[in-house]
Amino acid sequence: MEFTSETISDYAYHLSIDDISDDAVAAARRLVLDSVGCCLGAYASPPSKHLRATYGRLDGPGAQTATVFGSGTSTLLEYAGLINSTMVRYLDYNDTYISEGRACHPSDHIPALVSVAEAEGRTGAELVEAIVLAYEIEGMGLDTGVLWGNDYDYVTWGSFSSAVAVGTLMGLSRMELQHAVGIAGASNLTLIVSRKGDVSMWKGVAHPYVTHNAIQACQMARAGMTGPERVFEGPGGFFEVVAGRPLDVDRVGGRDSAAYRITDAHVKPFPCGYYMQPMIAGVRDLVTEHDIAHEDIDRIEVETFDEAASILGGAEKWSTDLTRESADHSIPYTTAIAAIHGDVRPEHYANSYRTDPTVHRLMDLVTVEASDEMNAEAVRHPDSTPSLVRLIVDGEEYETHVDYAPGHARNPLSQAALEAKMRSMAEPLLSDEAIDVIVDCCDDLETLPAVDPLVEALAV
Repeated sequence: MEFTSETISDYAYHLSIDDISDDAVAAARRLVLDSVGCCLGAYASPPSKHLRATYGRLDGPGAQTATVFGSGTSTLLEYAGLINSTMVRYLDYNDTYISEGRACHPSDHIPALVSVAEAEGRTGAELVEAIVLAYEIEGMGLDTGVLWGNDYDYVTWGSFSSAVAVGTLMGLSRMELQHAVGIAGASNLTLIVSRKGDVSMWKGVAHPYVTHNAIQACQMARAGMTGPERVFEGPGGFFEVVAGRPLDVDRVGGRDSAAYRITDAHVKPFPCGYYMQPMIAGVRDLVTEHDIAHEDIDRIEVETFDEAASILGGAEKWSTDLTRESADHSIPYTTAIAAIHGDVRPEHYANSYRTDPTVHRLMDLVTVEASDEMNAEAVRHPDSTPSLVRLIVDGEEYETHVDYAPGHARNPLSQAALEAKMRSMAEPLLSDEAIDVIVDCCDDLETLPAVDPLVEALAV
């Protein structure tokens, strides 16, 4: 009998750029561009500053190091991965993968993988292989439904995707990959509390921390450390403790003509939880199309599916004292901002907006309901996040139903719009010349002989 850790490791070990479809490679290019922009947008964020101050300059004789994005300083590889991936996640502006109304954020891996590629002297093609692999394994885990209905975060499965993606860049043997999967998987069971209720900074650090741990797991495996081969099937293993059942891990991209899951990743046009993207798009479109002034709105009604209402529409989301992290996970806050400003942008989470009485007045007019219709829609179309938005204005009702927000794989942003998003976050920090280098590196990602030009262009 082949253990599940063997199956995953064997797939990772044999994945080659020559096997990856053109559309998957193109998706990797776009998602690296989007991720780099998100990193730059969060360069000055509190968690990024805290991590740079603590871990931004750690090295020593013979130590493996990588560059901290923005600062240009070198630190130990695992901490560069932690800092850089925290930047991509902080704004809640990076991409999403959806399965039956549940979400994960596979680009959480990308900055750390760039760091590993830099430290290991890998090519752009090898980086693409690792990125496609990370998306595939994390998305496959979400598709199994393994983390639904329990109290574990999607980041728990991210330990496996991180281990194999990092391990391939490190050149681990098939057996070493299996040991790294066992070490990482047995040591990173994470709780969904990071994303519910009053959300803290850790929401944006949870996955980067797991990837940091996976880097260490791979370093240890390469040095000869063994891990539990039966991390899935064994007594007290993942299937028994977390899943409660065996899982099918054979449905992966490139096998039996299956598409790679990276092609089903969705880019965010708004910096907030993904389930709110269609709600914000709906409010924006209604106020724009019907020229509705926010002062005239009597009520904003949102119908959505259970998961969205539970995580983003709890009573605490109407608080007038929201943290930045809670605000970007609040339906009433983001829909109120969209009604007032016709958009939601990173600057709308500044304290001046979060304490604005005008915003609070509109928040009080928002209602959130999980409806049978939206739940059924989420089941019929597993990659959708269906929402119905209704504005009541002077007794008149204006309504729209959005299943696939702009940026969804079925409703993609144009390349120009994606680049504009990236440039909007880079321009306050970098010269036009440096931004052009970044764009060119992403456009030619799979042909780069090394990732150093991309990393060097990120220096502020």
